[in-house]
Amino acid sequence: MCPTQVLQSLFVPTCKHQSNRADLNKAVVSGGMDSPLRHWTLRCWLWNLAVALLVQWCANNDVLGSNHQSADKAPLPQPIVRAGSEAGPTVLIVAGIHGNEPAGVRAAQIIARWSVARGKLVVLSPANPPAIGRRQRTIPGAPPEEADLNRNFLVEGHECRPRGVLAREIWQHVEQIRPDWLVDLHESLRFHKDGGVGNTVIVYPRDETVSVTRKILDKINEEIAEEEEKFVVLRWPARGSLARAAGAILDCHSVLVESTRQDPITKRVAHHCHFVLALLEELQMGPTQGDS
Repeated sequence: MCPTQVLQSLFVPTCKHQSNRADLNKAVVSGGMDSPLRHWTLRCWLWNLAVALLVQWCANNDVLGSNHQSADKAPLPQPIVRAGSEAGPTVLIVAGIHGNEPAGVRAAQIIARWSVARGKLVVLSPANPPAIGRRQRTIPGAPPEEADLNRNFLVEGHECRPRGVLAREIWQHVEQIRPDWLVDLHESLRFHKDGGVGNTVIVYPRDETVSVTRKILDKINEEIAEEEEKFVVLRWPARGSLARAAGAILDCHSVLVESTRQDPITKRVAHHCHFVLALLEELQMGPTQGDS
């Protein structure tokens, strides 16, 4: 079974009335999962299986860049849009701003296959193809002041003045999309308990953004045994970051999700997917089964 088929098998129709635990257990034992049932713990287990298969597939297919293509000539990113049948919010997922952070890119490959019941799910990944192609944090060959793409979205007054060709292209996409939520996927070297920002969500601090983020993290943290490794909310993305510019200029809910390389990549990818999944469910967007 290919990774896409595994991922598609995780989704079942949404029901308006929650069934009790006995009904759920009966359905699981009998294999009768055609009924409209959802269960967070079961889905998390299935996600981990699916993500492990995807990572194995990615290892055999050079999805993060090709040695046969010059990283400096890699094409600029184009958004993938998944529109629902009803009006609703727009959620923009960005990944791969730093080229040495593969978990977000691999999670974005999963998320881009989802469909939504309403609104729009937009995926912009990889956001930094030259750095992804070289598997390095910064833009190859860029001047030192422009090398870190996530410091090139400069806010001046009521405008964002992106610095460099790639930042200008990305910002143009973001302005055209006008997201209600922007989720930027990243990785840190260390857990926040060890002096990094791993397993944090850094929010542009609007009250509703903080409230919804905490609600989502309550779900994610149920699956994390170690108390000091649970996700926490931090405020204010770095100056020059895409998340900060989007929150300040576009007046949207803007968050930066940081996993940590102290976790295996399967877990990092799963954390990113779980956050986006929980956000879409909180916004009553789905997701529903993706394309075959």
